[in-house]
Amino acid sequence: MAGELVVRVHLDWTGPGHYEHGRSLPCRVCDTATKMRDGRGAACHQSCAEDEIARELLGVGRARITDERVPTPARQRQEVAR
Repeated sequence: MAGELVVRVHLDWTGPGHYEHGRSLPCRVCDTATKMRDGRGAACHQSCAEDEIARELLGVGRARITDERVPTPARQRQEVAR
């Protein structure tokens, strides 16, 4: 049975360091103007940062799920048949 892997990320950007008044710069992800700043001070929308982290976590999750060291049910049946 195939499953679905869902990753949701919500960042708390309520701190003053995540907003720069009067200075819009292109978002490092989508390239549209924003006054929001990520944890390193780079221009980035909160939603873009959340999506970026979710994609990274999803990739890591998929890699662990398909890790060859973790036997799948089909592989277990093959090993038993040998």
